[in-house]
Amino acid sequence: MRLAYLYTASELTPWKENVNEATLNFLMAHTPSYIEAEVVHFDGFHIELLDKLRSFNLVFNLSYGFLEAGQVEVAGWLEQHHIPHTASSFESLSKAQDKSLLPDICHSQSILTPQIYFEKHALEDNKTYLAKPRKGSCHRNITIQTGAWIKRHLTTESLDLIIQPYIAGREFSVAVIPAFSGQYYMALPPVEIVPENNSEIYVAGQSFGKTYREFSPCLSDYCEDQLMIHAEMLHKTIGLKGMSRTDFRMSESGDIYVLDVNAMPNMDPEKSLMPALCEYHEIAISDLIQRMIKNHDFTQNQLTKSVAFQDSMMSI
Repeated sequence: MRLAYLYTASELTPWKENVNEATLNFLMAHTPSYIEAEVVHFDGFHIELLDKLRSFNLVFNLSYGFLEAGQVEVAGWLEQHHIPHTASSFESLSKAQDKSLLPDICHSQSILTPQIYFEKHALEDNKTYLAKPRKGSCHRNITIQTGAWIKRHLTTESLDLIIQPYIAGREFSVAVIPAFSGQYYMALPPVEIVPENNSEIYVAGQSFGKTYREFSPCLSDYCEDQLMIHAEMLHKTIGLKGMSRTDFRMSESGDIYVLDVNAMPNMDPEKSLMPALCEYHEIAISDLIQRMIKNHDFTQNQLTKSVAFQDSMMSI
C-alpha cells in the first residue's frame, strides 16, 4: 500500500497550525513497515499535485489549508477530484468548523452548549463573556471580558465573531478514534486542562496564562462517562470519520457544556493532545495509523453499498 502524508507548511495555513518537520518525522517513524509512505507538500490547487496524489492508494490528510483557503476547502478539492483521504467530508468538516451551528447540533442530542450572542446589545454589563471566531482555530483570537467592555471595544460583525457566556469551571478534552477494526468509534478518557495559577479565567494553551495537562483527572465515573459519550455522539451526529477531539467545560454546578469540535486534530508529538492521549492510553501511533486506514476503507465500502442500494431502488 502507498500512503501519502499530505501537509501544508504551517506558515502557509490560515491559522498557522503546527505541522512541521517534527510532526512528519514522527508519523513516518511510526508508519507500519508494510506501508510505503511518502511526505507530500500541499503547495496549491493545481493539476501537478493531483497527478502526484493519484499515485497513492490513500492520502493521510494533514493539510490545514493553503493561504486563504482552509482545511474544509482542501478536503472539498480532494473530494471533487476523487482523491481518497482520511479526513472527514467537506460537508461534515463545514458543520464542525462553524461554531454557530453547534447549539442546534447539540440540542438534537440533548447536550448543553453555551448560548450564542451575535449582537452586543443583549449582553449584561457585569457578566463575563467569551468572544471567538465563528470559524477557525479553537483557541486563537479569543477575548474574555465583561459585557460592558465588549460593547465599548469589540466590533463583532466585521470580525465574524460569536459571543458566549464564559463558563467558569473545569475544562476537558476528549479524543475519538476508530476502534481496532476501523468499523466503529471509541472515545478515550478525558484529559483535563488545568491553569497553573488556579485562575478562574483560562483557556487551553497559553493565551490567558499557562496551563498543563492532567491525564488522570479526579472525576466521578458518571462524569467521565458523560464526557466520553457526548464526544462520541457528536462525532457520529456531525458525520465525522477518522479522529476528532471535543472540548468541554464543566460548570461549578456540574453541568457539562460543549465548546468546540475539532474535526482534524493536529499530530504534533510535543504540542498536540491527540498523540499524547494515545500514548497515555497505550495506543501506539502505528496502531492509530492502521485504524485510520481501516476506517477509511470501511466508510468507503459503506458508501459504495449505499449508492448501489439507492441505484437499485430507483430502477424498481
